[in-house]
Amino acid sequence: MKRLFIGFFLLIFSLGFAQDVNSTGNEAYNYEHILAFHSDITISKDAETTITENIKVYANGNIIKRGIFRSLPLWRNINGKKIRIKYDILSVRKNGLKENYHTEKTSDDYGIYFGDKDIILSPGVYDYELKYKTNDQIGFFKDYDEFYWNVNGALWNFPVDEISAKVTLPAGAKIIQQSCYTGSYGSTTSNCIGNQTTENTVEWSAKNLGQNEGLTIAVGFNKGIFTPPPPPGMLEKYGVLGLLIAAALGLFGYFYTSWQKYGIDPQKPIVYPQFNAPQNLSPASLGYLENDYYSAQMISASIVNLAVKGFLKIIENDKRILGIFGGKEYTLQKIKEQDQTLPKEEINLMNKLFDDGSQTVTFDGKYNSKIEYAVNDFKASLKFQHDAFLSKGNNYNKLYLPILIISVLYGLGLFFSYKTSYSDVHVGAGIPLGAAALFFGIFISIYFERSTVVKVLFALISVGLVLISFTLFSLDTTRSENLGFYASYGFLIFGFISIILFQYLIKQPTPEKLETQSLIEGFKMYLGTAEEKTLQFHNPPAMTPEVFEKMLPYAMVLGVDKIWGQKFQNMLKTSSLANQQYHSSWYVGSSMINMNFANTLSSSLSQSIASSSTQPSSSGSGSGGGGFSGGGGGGGGGGGW
Repeated sequence: MKRLFIGFFLLIFSLGFAQDVNSTGNEAYNYEHILAFHSDITISKDAETTITENIKVYANGNIIKRGIFRSLPLWRNINGKKIRIKYDILSVRKNGLKENYHTEKTSDDYGIYFGDKDIILSPGVYDYELKYKTNDQIGFFKDYDEFYWNVNGALWNFPVDEISAKVTLPAGAKIIQQSCYTGSYGSTTSNCIGNQTTENTVEWSAKNLGQNEGLTIAVGFNKGIFTPPPPPGMLEKYGVLGLLIAAALGLFGYFYTSWQKYGIDPQKPIVYPQFNAPQNLSPASLGYLENDYYSAQMISASIVNLAVKGFLKIIENDKRILGIFGGKEYTLQKIKEQDQTLPKEEINLMNKLFDDGSQTVTFDGKYNSKIEYAVNDFKASLKFQHDAFLSKGNNYNKLYLPILIISVLYGLGLFFSYKTSYSDVHVGAGIPLGAAALFFGIFISIYFERSTVVKVLFALISVGLVLISFTLFSLDTTRSENLGFYASYGFLIFGFISIILFQYLIKQPTPEKLETQSLIEGFKMYLGTAEEKTLQFHNPPAMTPEVFEKMLPYAMVLGVDKIWGQKFQNMLKTSSLANQQYHSSWYVGSSMINMNFANTLSSSLSQSIASSSTQPSSSGSGSGGGGFSGGGGGGGGGGGW
């Protein structure tokens, strides 16, 4: 009985002990990770580098279903250049046996996928081996040469328990210095150990790397083991720069000779005060010809002009609270049908505003599609009447050649500066095509829209695109010493600025245009001169309510409505109407005697029209110790699939 009790006790104890050991052993296998990563690197006399990577992983089907994948970078900055790296896969094994694999290549990475897409792994530990070779991994410096390598890369999905690497240099190489770095990309932490085992062999090791952390190694050795690439010749080093300087000088010559021939303006006529609208122009047409572009004041002035002529009545509705908050509404009441005595744009405006038979329309600041259509039709009418006249002498066809030259040479400059970096067709074609699109976009904005605001907006956008492109490309070409790259962007900036200036200088207004503009300036002189004595020598017409109202729309488009209103107020103070409240038949609202009436009407009415004709926007959801982890060649990352 005693023996039976002792035997039972020992059985229970042994089972409990066995369970505890098994539990402890399974702690390393309750999540997918890399148990060990070892890289054996051998560099031959001809600088060919052969790498054998042994990767031991635990897979439980979470991420690693069919196998692991290894991602190798296709680009490297070395010896002052950014070069494309080629890899030759020698063997792929799993647990010592040959393993199926396939590769996938992107513009930046070369992926090797271990396993078969139709075979799912059972949970367990797997030993993978990848053997490959590559070239162009030796860095050449003044006092030593160097092998700088990312062992596993900082882009793995899994943590690493243990990692090690061994580098064997060719016979005759003597190690001068060595370093190692751990952590995420850019880290200068050195939680690793390096040990030189022979004159030309060094080993490193580290433990407990987290997800997206890597080991980077660097070893410096005596010069003369490898033949450095020949230094760039004069043509390679300065060829692109010289070409672009010559092109810039040639373009400057083209700009100057073209300006001499087509851009020198004829003499402008002397400006005299004019007391009537030149050439019987309507207010909107006069403003359009004076500014060379449309503004909201033109439609406001046309509405006032229609009211003064008796076709409309303007009713002001002050919606402000305590006279401060809120704004004004304007209702237009149709008094009579339009006739052919009106200018074309005003006929179109009446037709569009009252096309449904209604007798009133209100500008209350809320979007109204009918008002939007009326405003767009009004703009189109002004463009149709005057754009052909205004565009004469612009000479925009003289911009085609320099735009083409700048775009093509910019693209060629980058291509020859970094020709090895553009073997991917979409990248190589994208830069010159992007430059061409940029310049043609600038040209189109200038040609089809004369608004100064639009010009400035397009200029800022274009400069921003150039700077963004420069920044992104600079980040992608770290440590580059190629002058052609910087010369290409300098040439692009020169081209952008020169095109903007040239399109302004090449304009040559026709004598007819200068004559019209001088008459408009004379008319503006009359309306916008506050001191009447200045004009008395020219016998201006006497100020009367009728003259004030007739000329008010013109003062609005010429931006002198405030001065014109002051002149009217001054007249009322000294006339027989001084003690009377002046009212107009075409306007209901604020007192017209108020010195700011004209200016307030112009700005408030223009703002109301703009708000009522604009759709609301929709809202949207937005070796020597100076290295670092991830700074060498190779590396990349990996994961499961």
